[in-house]
Amino acid sequence: MMNISALLAPAPVWLRRHLIVKGLLGAFPNSHDQWIEFNEGARAYVDLRDPEVRNVFLTRSFEPDFCRLALTILSEGGVLFDCGANFGLCTFALIPFFVSGRVFSHLFEANPSLISYLGRSKSLFPSARIEIVEGCVSDQPGVTRLAISSQFTGQSHVDSHGALEQRNVVLDDYLASKGIERVTFLKMDLEGQELSALRGLSRTLRRGAIETIYFEVRTELLQRYGLTPSEIIDFLRKNDFRIFYCRDWDLIGQSPTKLHFRKDGWNQLQLSECTGAPGELRTDLLAIHESQILGTAA
Repeated sequence: MMNISALLAPAPVWLRRHLIVKGLLGAFPNSHDQWIEFNEGARAYVDLRDPEVRNVFLTRSFEPDFCRLALTILSEGGVLFDCGANFGLCTFALIPFFVSGRVFSHLFEANPSLISYLGRSKSLFPSARIEIVEGCVSDQPGVTRLAISSQFTGQSHVDSHGALEQRNVVLDDYLASKGIERVTFLKMDLEGQELSALRGLSRTLRRGAIETIYFEVRTELLQRYGLTPSEIIDFLRKNDFRIFYCRDWDLIGQSPTKLHFRKDGWNQLQLSECTGAPGELRTDLLAIHESQILGTAA
């Protein structure tokens, strides 16, 4: 097996190209599973045939603004839920920067072919508290059918005609079974199934035990299930969350929202409140429970 990561490690970013990696994969077809390094110290075990993962390998960078936000929210420790973990890059990008033992990470992934990759990546951090859960995050027990994308694994999604049947995981029940009282940071990237997953958290939401939720909202994915962005946002507002734009590109030209938070470290967050009912969206938003907000900053 060719160690593609080691071969290209000395190459500057401007020389690292998809065509080079695809050529190497063609010449060494059993070399697609590789360790990659990114974000100045993070590592993960991935399949380089996936173009999105390959881009992380080539650029050595993964979602730097997400990572800054997540590390800020988890700076005092807590519980991280990564729903729709895929290869786990969101979590494994953060773990090297956590103070040992202060963050307990739970990764939820419905695609069974990705579980072994998550396990290999977890093995790098024997002292970290990491739980990997195979299942489809949903609002009810039972099973769900999934359409699995063999090339773009992150685009696999719930489909009543899908070829794969997977057991469901209801987050309320999961928290109860693990004795988890609060979740500090809940990340959701579920290809349009975010509202179903949130409904499966109804008991936990009612007791205000989710502090922040970082969630993907893409109109075209929601339309697959007859949903709109406003339905997710309204659901969260009814559960005492305030919704914010938090990605760097979304903050350009927006009026910053200055808040004073219960946790001092959060006061450095750069946010702009999402007011009203936005129409078409293709971004990630941050929901913060009102119990974590003390008031408007001076």
